[in-house]
Amino acid sequence: MSAEIILEKIDSLPALSESVNRILEICDNPSSSLSDLVHAIKADPLMTTNILKAANAPEYGFEQEIRDITKAVTLFGMISIKGFAMSTFVQNLDDTDLSPYNINSEIFLHIVRQQNAFTMNWYHNENEILNSIAMISHLMEIGKIILSQVILETSSQKLFAYHINNTRNLLELTKIEKEIFDLSHEEVAAMLMEKWGFSEEIYMPLKYISTPHEAPEEYKKEVYILNVVKTIINSHNFDKKQNLTKAVALVKKHHLKPESFVSTYKQHVLREAVTA
Repeated sequence: MSAEIILEKIDSLPALSESVNRILEICDNPSSSLSDLVHAIKADPLMTTNILKAANAPEYGFEQEIRDITKAVTLFGMISIKGFAMSTFVQNLDDTDLSPYNINSEIFLHIVRQQNAFTMNWYHNENEILNSIAMISHLMEIGKIILSQVILETSSQKLFAYHINNTRNLLELTKIEKEIFDLSHEEVAAMLMEKWGFSEEIYMPLKYISTPHEAPEEYKKEVYILNVVKTIINSHNFDKKQNLTKAVALVKKHHLKPESFVSTYKQHVLREAVTA
């Protein structure tokens, strides 16, 4: 299958909505206040609803029910709200049918929230790097939405299912996607971000998440952090023990805050395994 089909799909997508552009503009302006951001979010009822749903989702672990958007924005902060804005926009472009990846929209949203919550907790006190990885952690899976649409439109479900059911890790999944589409879902996500005018600091790390060794040197740290998150939190039936071992090895090798990683893993992943 030619990548041209996917590129045409990306080109056909609309520009960012006025409300998303306004939210991103406020988040990127150091002179903006939380009240400015809250006002912009309130102007978009769907965005307001999605952020409140996330604030009350178990993945983030807030103890009390949150009904007020101001409180939700305060808890998440501008860094994470940018990601919510983009993921909400992409997920509502069209019907989100992710059946080619053997998941539904509910599982997809759960995985995205888990990935973001883990990232935010792991690097919570390093704002400089968190400014990029917090947003990217919302976007690591969105390329699957586009690839799923192409698979369904070209009636390629059986071919894709035959291959995807035998993958054991992220790298194998990426290889399968490239064999079939010439592009991985992460490369598709990167193309989306570039189309919508985001900087290299966002779309370049996205592009290399499953192949961090290929990433440009200036983005390697961000890419390895996101690769670790996606290795241990994903929607695929990978060998959890094997992938955890791989993730821990990467954390140690690249000095990715190992103590914070362990405490975050216990809080987010092991807690969910116990309560599941």
